[in-house]
Amino acid sequence: MSEVVVGCDRNDGNDAKVQNAVCDALQKAGHNVEKLAIAPNPFAAYSYSSRATGKIGVFIIAAGTYSIADYYYGAAKNGNSFKFAVFAIRGDISSQIAGREPGFSSRPIGADADCPARLCANIRGLTFKQMNQKLKDKVKIVGGSSAQEIAKNVVNAIGGGSTEDGGDSSASTIKDAIKEVASFWDGEIEITVDQDTVRVRKIPEPERDHLENNIIEGINVHLNSISVQDYHPDTINILKVHWPGGDDIVLSDKALISRFGEKPKETDAVKRIVKEDNVDSSSTTTPSTDAETATDDTTSPEDSGETTSPSTSYEEVPCETYDEALSFANLEWAKIRRNNGHEIELKVIGDYHYKPGWVYVKLYSYPTDMWMYIKAVNHEISENGEFNTNLTLVDYPPSLGEWNEDSNEEELDEEEEAPTEDVET
Repeated sequence: MSEVVVGCDRNDGNDAKVQNAVCDALQKAGHNVEKLAIAPNPFAAYSYSSRATGKIGVFIIAAGTYSIADYYYGAAKNGNSFKFAVFAIRGDISSQIAGREPGFSSRPIGADADCPARLCANIRGLTFKQMNQKLKDKVKIVGGSSAQEIAKNVVNAIGGGSTEDGGDSSASTIKDAIKEVASFWDGEIEITVDQDTVRVRKIPEPERDHLENNIIEGINVHLNSISVQDYHPDTINILKVHWPGGDDIVLSDKALISRFGEKPKETDAVKRIVKEDNVDSSSTTTPSTDAETATDDTTSPEDSGETTSPSTSYEEVPCETYDEALSFANLEWAKIRRNNGHEIELKVIGDYHYKPGWVYVKLYSYPTDMWMYIKAVNHEISENGEFNTNLTLVDYPPSLGEWNEDSNEEELDEEEEAPTEDVET
């Protein structure tokens, strides 16, 4: 159990919601929590005071480097501050960073306009992952695209009351490693973890992965059980993709444009190619975007007698054809949908066939008529024997999800299960 002080920068109308989610999660993990007023100064002042001695500080920010640099190169170095600090990057509102892989590991972060050079010069231009390596003795930086994800990652960074040095729990480290390995296929595959088994599959089109159990208000949805988290107002709603062979490809969401005005983004269509050095060409394979190919090969080089590449890297090059450019545009659009903040929680008539996957949703209370993805499932049986299923729905599958671990879940027949590939961790 640790003494944790939780501060939050003033960013938008959801500041209190995110801070409360983090505090609640830490308390459930067994920590004593002190919540500060929402603004940058309370956390900064606390960091420089003797009150912080022996405690862990958590500060929730949008992006940038000032708060991180001010703590590490200012407060933490005076020998009279928090023993460790966790900075939680709000990917739900940050324009610089998605708060999660792959941008967390690949996008350089600039200095805030008002950050003194003596502080920010030490870490500006690094990715958050690189900052974690450089500042690891006193700082851990995590991210998240929702209040719940931010809260979970903060708890993992601190530990469930048993990690005294502020390091990751082993579970968090394993999941981070899985996401990093799979970042090559980000947006194209879904990964779920079930105890010691990792399930990987290529994300199918909704029509090809349709669960028979449609979710329709008035038929199988319980009254007054619907809770909707609205779209982030700053969600990109116009995506313009440039490619050298023709006109730009433009994707847009008219409904979001009507509500929030135009939020455009322009980018160049690129594809990843493999760069391999010192490789025996007779035994080289190129990573495939088909998850089944990626997980089927379980033969080790020692068993097969084949040689493998001592080093493999990737580079991005411009897309050459319209089909390549369109594929890139659709994938980028899918990632935008995944991080748009739209989430629905509701309760339906109990059915063990619900599992992570696409389902058609029609609601009248909150006008919804679209394909959505079941992110989480929880079955419950009330004291009077009523069987219900709680579902969490999002617009696009998360990059890494939890398999349904509900203790009441029954095994489905083999022919009814969605095709997956299992990889033992």
